[in-house]
Amino acid sequence: MAMTGGYPEETDINSFLSIRGLELITEGEAPFHLSFKKYVWGLLNALDWATALGVYCPSPTTINVRSGKYLFKGTVKTFVAGSAINPTDNDTTYVWMTASNAIGSGIDGSGWPTTEHVKLAEVDVNSSGVITAIRDLRGQTFFEYRNDAEFFDKIVTHNGEVVCHDGNVISV
Repeated sequence: MAMTGGYPEETDINSFLSIRGLELITEGEAPFHLSFKKYVWGLLNALDWATALGVYCPSPTTINVRSGKYLFKGTVKTFVAGSAINPTDNDTTYVWMTASNAIGSGIDGSGWPTTEHVKLAEVDVNSSGVITAIRDLRGQTFFEYRNDAEFFDKIVTHNGEVVCHDGNVISV
């Protein structure tokens, strides 16, 4: 694949999109709205897993958390968005998912909860109540929440060496 200016050639881009089921708007098509909506739908459908639990602004002064499926300690859970949250003015609001599949939030002065949770975002708000920044933290903590106890309970060791996991010989 040849690259020009950091991008592949147009034929390679078209192939890349086609393999992923994404169709571009036909040149000169009118009206193009339906084709555009289909293209956007295809993009969002392909990224649906990555957008779950993302914090966004439905208004300049409120936040909400996107619905979707996510993996928590080996269990697939589904979160359905609730009402928008009004973060604290002139402060940073922490937003997290609890182990019981509920959204929690609090100001940075109180810190993150001590109970089991997944950090979703930090949200900065100015003195007028307008959101000025959202820092997505999902990638920092999601992988911490797998069920290691089940994995490690199935490991057999000999002289400090792993020899078997769940009935399968790993080394001898």
